[in-house]
Amino acid sequence: TAKRIFEDKHMPTIQKLPLGRLQTNCYILCENPEDGVVVIDPGDDILLLQAALTGKKVAAALITHAHFDHILGLPALGNVPIYVHELDAPAMTDAVRNCAEDRLPAVPATHLVHEGDVLHLAGMTFTVMHTPGHTPGGVCYQCGNDLFTGDTLFAPGYGRTDLPGGSWSDLVRSLRRLLHLPGNLHVYPGHGGDAELSALRGNL
Repeated sequence: TAKRIFEDKHMPTIQKLPLGRLQTNCYILCENPEDGVVVIDPGDDILLLQAALTGKKVAAALITHAHFDHILGLPALGNVPIYVHELDAPAMTDAVRNCAEDRLPAVPATHLVHEGDVLHLAGMTFTVMHTPGHTPGGVCYQCGNDLFTGDTLFAPGYGRTDLPGGSWSDLVRSLRRLLHLPGNLHVYPGHGGDAELSALRGNL
């Protein structure tokens, strides 16, 4: 079932759904129900996603990177804008690049994002950080004090680089950038638990 991680009258609510055989974290963010919700990384469980989204209007889907376990749930969202970094956009419909083998629902990106883009969606503001390494077009999305890191930064740990398009040198640069971000952001990764960024700086 959906778990509410954080709620404050000045911040969006965040629901976390671990989905599919890899238990990929999907996040559903809502500031005002009338504005709809934003879904980050709709993973591999269409039925659970549909149940969690019942009665909700989906304003957009944000993809941290185009691996199968982060995108196979897209059909549950209906016809919504899908935001992906331009370097990962080809992998959305390429079963080799996204490691889906024969399980791919070919759902292409509708909007391409780049470093520094600021997205205003469902009453919330998301800043895009290009953090390659796990994939060429991996990104993190910052919304207020919350940082959604996909498979770049875990709590603790980091993503693998032996899949198509992976680069250890790029990942190291991305991790250094994230770990030196100002303030004490709350990290919501693509797998596992969440943590304060300050707690991760000494573990990598």
